[in-house]
Amino acid sequence: MPDAVLCPRCRTLFAGTHPFPMPGTRLGEGYACAWYRGEARHAVLAWKDHRDEECDGPFSEAMAALTADLVPSVGHCRCPVAVVPAPSSSASLRRRGRWQTLTLARAVAEGLRRHGIEAAVVPMLTMRHVRDRAVQLHGGRRSGRVRGRILVEHAGRCPGTDAVVVDDIVTTGSTMRQCVEVLNESGLRVLTCLALAYTPQSDQATP
Repeated sequence: MPDAVLCPRCRTLFAGTHPFPMPGTRLGEGYACAWYRGEARHAVLAWKDHRDEECDGPFSEAMAALTADLVPSVGHCRCPVAVVPAPSSSASLRRRGRWQTLTLARAVAEGLRRHGIEAAVVPMLTMRHVRDRAVQLHGGRRSGRVRGRILVEHAGRCPGTDAVVVDDIVTTGSTMRQCVEVLNESGLRVLTCLALAYTPQSDQATP
């Protein structure tokens, strides 16, 4: 629509709280604002890969709203919460010119602080030696792409022992699971994982 970053109909696509399995987290689930398909998929890809950075605003609002929905589940935390953006490969960072999940992580941290939970963005995960683009891979190939290549750096910067992982798109969940695994191994307790969009299992089977 003219003069609209996202039309009202598209905004409603990012107003959900869609759970997906995430073993290793305290809640046992992650949550996404939208299903990764149709208009929502086009909007995310335009923002992520085609420099439609105007969507930073509405997508940040969506992530903050998602965070607010989950506050009752994590609001009893006494320790400061580290909001950890999922890492991108160095090739992706060069191609896009920015680390877009940082924008989402900041929105999540701000959403937690609005509800009285001490939170800070801690970019402590890195991804090494990954060449293929994740959206071009499926199933086992995607899992093999990141296995053993996500590392924790500067764990001492973490303000507490609780963490929330934030990503833009979750498809098979392999990247998120690797993030959760290495953070747990570093001594943190991952509460949950949040994402802008998630691919339903039925859609994963579609070529």
